Amino acid sequence: MSNDNQGGWPPPGQPTGFDPMTGQPIYAQQAPPQPTGFDPMTGQPIYGQPPQYQQPPPPPYQPPPSYQPPPAQNPYTQPPPQQNPYAQPPPQNPYAQPPPNPYAQPPPQNPYAQAPQMQYAHAQPPPYMHAQPMAYAGAAPAADSLPGDLRSSANATVGQSDRVRFIRLTYIHLFAAMGVFAGLLAALFKVPALAEHVSAPLTRFALGIDAEGYSDGSARWHWGVVLAVFMVVSWIADYWAQHASSKPLQYAGLLFYVVAEALIFVPLLVIVQWKTEEILAKGGGDPNILRDSAFTTLAIFGALTASVIFSKKDFSFMRSGLAMMSAAAMMLVVLSLVFGFNLGIVFSIAMVVLAAGYILYQTSQVLAHYDPHQYVAASLALFSSVALMFWYVIRIFLRMRSQ
Repeated sequence: MSNDNQGGWPPPGQPTGFDPMTGQPIYAQQAPPQPTGFDPMTGQPIYGQPPQYQQPPPPPYQPPPSYQPPPAQNPYTQPPPQQNPYAQPPPQNPYAQPPPNPYAQPPPQNPYAQAPQMQYAHAQPPPYMHAQPMAYAGAAPAADSLPGDLRSSANATVGQSDRVRFIRLTYIHLFAAMGVFAGLLAALFKVPALAEHVSAPLTRFALGIDAEGYSDGSARWHWGVVLAVFMVVSWIADYWAQHASSKPLQYAGLLFYVVAEALIFVPLLVIVQWKTEEILAKGGGDPNILRDSAFTTLAIFGALTASVIFSKKDFSFMRSGLAMMSAAAMMLVVLSLVFGFNLGIVFSIAMVVLAAGYILYQTSQVLAHYDPHQYVAASLALFSSVALMFWYVIRIFLRMRSQ
């Protein structure tokens, strides 16, 4: 094992080590080393490692200066005019200014006669939007400046205006029917031809009066026939007014019913005339049965109508009760005709109450439920209720003034 020479080359002849097994000196076989330098003072060679010169330490690390971007310019303070593409529309925009018309008078089909408007300038909103259309090119148009088709298509008050028109037409037809009814009654008593050929025969048949002026025992059966014919006529007239598609047929149904009511009132008014003459013959004053009955009926009708209008209450719930009361009243009338007993003043008061219930029910139907095109049928229904009340009010005054 050889030892490295750490202190320079040994003088010649010196062993470089010893064999550990035999102990014999070991001499190096290398070439003599070259001097690593010379002494600057004596000039002698220097063997060994060259002197180590220390390098100067590197300068301390200095981080590079932090990057500071240049301050950004505020685009809203003074925007460069050349960078704003929306400040001035490009000249090639076909919607900014229409191209000049090459014709003196543009044909109607010329698409450049008028510049096309922007699609969203005054576009109508979709059906699910209820706000004003958004105005991208200008303010929304005022309501007065809208075209007529837009005003007519506004559905905010269409139903309400139709209902108001329906109510007005219903009561106009109702009062017209009352006027025709009163005129027919006056003609049936004042016109000699009608009094002789219509009123007198109808009264004699309904009251069972023979040619000598005496009443036979078949009076109630005759009156039953009159009531049956009147019910059939009423059903036909109501069917025409309710279900007919043509207005003339609806008006025919209303007029048919008014004439039937006037005819069935003739025997009752003849009895009123007889009672009035009897009271006057006894020295009494004019009872004015017909006048007072008419004023009382109109007053009750007006009060009931006003109560429905101002209370805004729906009386549709009375339908089943009115139907049962009508069936009971019809049964009592049939029984009185069969067995011959008289229906007194209590029955007349109950029928006035029933007619008042019908007026309440039908008025609420007119205000809220009738179809706006069925004003003829609505006026017929109200007129039938008013006529029913007028009939039994006359009976009440006739009984009260006769005593």
